[in-house]
Amino acid sequence: MALAFGRRWSRAQMYGRARRLLIESTPEAFLDRMQDTLGPLANDVRVAPEDPRQTKWDAMSNLAPLSRAKSEVHALWFADLIRAGDFFAKFQPIADLERGDILGYEGLLRAHSNSTSRPSAEMFPAARVFRVERPFETLSWCSVLESAKVLPPDARLFLNVNPQLFGDTPEGLDALWRALDQFAFAGSRLVLDLVEVENVASLDALARAVGVARQHGAAVALDDVTSPYRTIQLCEALRPEWVKVDCDITRGVARDVRRRPILKVFGRLARQFAFGLIAEGVETASDLDACRAAGVVAAQGYFIGRPAADPPAAEPAFLDWVARRRTSPPEDAEENGENHETEERAS
Repeated sequence: MALAFGRRWSRAQMYGRARRLLIESTPEAFLDRMQDTLGPLANDVRVAPEDPRQTKWDAMSNLAPLSRAKSEVHALWFADLIRAGDFFAKFQPIADLERGDILGYEGLLRAHSNSTSRPSAEMFPAARVFRVERPFETLSWCSVLESAKVLPPDARLFLNVNPQLFGDTPEGLDALWRALDQFAFAGSRLVLDLVEVENVASLDALARAVGVARQHGAAVALDDVTSPYRTIQLCEALRPEWVKVDCDITRGVARDVRRRPILKVFGRLARQFAFGLIAEGVETASDLDACRAAGVVAAQGYFIGRPAADPPAAEPAFLDWVARRRTSPPEDAEENGENHETEERAS
């Protein structure tokens, strides 16, 4: 595990549980515990700032909760994870809405920590604290690809990839191509699920990296998109095969007259740029009706299937939804949404 992180760890500031430890322990005892937790990696982590005029006490006093995390992330539990290396993946199905077939699975990084499962939404902010985002990204690819051996042999794998960690050259994905070889995973089954893509600074650099990905047989998906205007820019530069609309737009869309027009704009863009539109976070049949009417061709969410270590089949309720659509005309999404709103006002 240490090899995945190399020998260039920067200083790490102490967050979260360290606040309590400082109250209960002397500074020296706290530092000893931190070094014990890190084990063989302790020599690679600088607890104090590089400024020689500041002491370890100054570093420990710089405590704050992490931003962009669902809860305060504890630096010490992340060090425990790195030391134990207990990473794995769960797979959530993405289903075709016309036939009900599973067209692929998104690989979701997880880790065991004190009898609980840590999601990637907590781990990546912690990696940012330790300044090891890039090597941790590589570690996540390897963990998901190693777990992906349980997938059906022809199933696509949607692999989360942060384009902001590529660097400025196409070689930024070289570690991914080596991982594909290591785990004998065909590039033609891989879909680069580009996360945080709406915040990418250089589309030119990303387009070059995407070009190399396609030479390896991989397809491209834009993940968690929310802005139709930004999607136009991204589609012109990257020509993705798939665009995944964020759950902030799709969840509850059947009842929201403001978000349904946004979803329809994405549907028009899908026809214009010839990509498949995927709805994320779908939890109800009525939301799926609205998504399908807007031009969504595939969906992901609890209504379709929950994440699992073994690739799950589609939920019976979703298969019933597909069967009903085959035997009856689809409801109009606008009318369906108005009916929901009338019911809510009446209640």
